[in-house]
Amino acid sequence: MKEPVLSVIIPVYNAQDYIEKCLKSILNGFLEEIEVIVVNDNSNDNTSEILKKFQDDRRVIIINNKENLKTGASRNKGILFARGEYIGFVDNDDTVDADYFSSMVNKLQKEKADVCVCLKLENHKGNKSKTHLIKADNLKRTIFVERTAPWAKVFRKDFLLEHNIKFDNTRGEDIYPAFLCGYYAKKISFIENSKYHCNIRQGSISRRKITFYDFEEIRLYKKILDFIQDKTDKDFWLPLIKERSLVSFDFLYRNSDFETKKELKKEYGKVFKLNSFEIMKEYGLWKIKNGLEKIKSYLRGSFNIFANINPRNGV
Repeated sequence: MKEPVLSVIIPVYNAQDYIEKCLKSILNGFLEEIEVIVVNDNSNDNTSEILKKFQDDRRVIIINNKENLKTGASRNKGILFARGEYIGFVDNDDTVDADYFSSMVNKLQKEKADVCVCLKLENHKGNKSKTHLIKADNLKRTIFVERTAPWAKVFRKDFLLEHNIKFDNTRGEDIYPAFLCGYYAKKISFIENSKYHCNIRQGSISRRKITFYDFEEIRLYKKILDFIQDKTDKDFWLPLIKERSLVSFDFLYRNSDFETKKELKKEYGKVFKLNSFEIMKEYGLWKIKNGLEKIKSYLRGSFNIFANINPRNGV
């Protein structure tokens, strides 16, 4: 077998209902020179038995953690084993279009880019699906604010190693590495012709009740602010850091009870040196801006539909 062009890393924990479909969607793709590194994070359901179905496929490498290391550490472990020139990620309950990875690798090779980001994803919640396509207006903003997740990107492996880009092992583990990718990338490519399919399920980590432990996500922004403090392009990044922090604040706030909301505002205030009134003012303005953007997007979509109607036959 040739050295793989691409290494796809999947951290897996108790994914017996999803992992087989996930793996098949990757292995059935158009890219032949691929390795899929499955980091089984000490699953205690039937995941390990399902993974045995793939143990004879030489493209699949299964790493079994002896203890539960969590998603960030499992991704970092996968990077250490990766042999591919490029690295991609998939969450264990998601799937990809057949040409998802080949499209991104082709773009990276053609444009000699450090990162390629997918602008098109489809969220699946029960029987409902919704496609999201964003514009490529500001790709540094895109990979830090709108497509923070590593599964929305493919990276040049040497780029990750050169800048020591690793995942944190807390909630929001992908926020700081997404910032570093945006900061250090000399060239960012994108695709919009292929989809990543995100399965939204009630029992996932990102959907559970918020606790004080989850405030670690807010503290990550202090890490970013410290990094950017003496940089010459500080003024470019500060508005993006604030915007991304409000994405985090919004999710945590909406899923917190009354007492947790109060503590969340204190934590956010410490990082950004704001009082409660200032926080809620900025949060309110951010929500209004987001709401207007959604209305504009909806109107654009409606206009495009009507513009494509043929008056003779209605299609």
